[in-house]
Amino acid sequence: MRLLADCGNTTLKLGVADGTTVLVHDRLPAGRASIDQFFARHGQGIRELVLLPGNRAHGEVVRAWWAEVAGGRRLRVIGEDLPLPDYGQYASCGYDRVLAGAVTCAKEQRSVVVLDAGTATTITAWRWADGVPHFAGGLILPGAQACLDGLAAAAPALPRVTPFGPAATACQRDTMGAMAAAVGIGYGPMVAACLLKLERETDIHEVVATGGNIALIVDSRILPNSAHRPALVLSGMAFLAEQQQ
Repeated sequence: MRLLADCGNTTLKLGVADGTTVLVHDRLPAGRASIDQFFARHGQGIRELVLLPGNRAHGEVVRAWWAEVAGGRRLRVIGEDLPLPDYGQYASCGYDRVLAGAVTCAKEQRSVVVLDAGTATTITAWRWADGVPHFAGGLILPGAQACLDGLAAAAPALPRVTPFGPAATACQRDTMGAMAAAVGIGYGPMVAACLLKLERETDIHEVVATGGNIALIVDSRILPNSAHRPALVLSGMAFLAEQQQ
């Protein structure tokens, strides 16, 4: 049994895996108390921690916590103790993008487009050929909340708001509503346009979706062929750790 920690920009994703199967997982605030509570519930039988330090500060929190509780159990860090195989990805490609695509291709043995809706929204095409995943390229968009946060940062007179859903009316009568509705209405079609062009250029039509902010995309009804995999990156971490025992 291994503990998995995916340190995102907004949240911490924790999971417990047996081999390549993620048994339990949760998305939590990136703090010591959250880690302690998860470990108290699910920590029995854990023999190692596999860490994906996407956000450096959150990664350091997890490292410090493990140093206190590990009692000699192993820590393996993706990108350090666990190097990523070369699937044709570019040098600075996010580890989470690579893990999600590689595990999906390997387990399903087919080409896919992986849509990961986190703080950023990544859309990545993966080809399955000769028994190996191959990175085929993709796009990176701001997440819906990041669109609004960026607008408020660039124009300080504007408020910080949370996006409405795609069914919001366009006839808003105040600034906060106009911002929230515009992103809620327009975000799904923006993602859909990017997906459509990527599918046309790659001829890959199967879409797998993951990420903590996927709800707005799902509500926009732009993913008729998608399967939602909430633990996809954690599955990729377990897959990599199992390959490199």
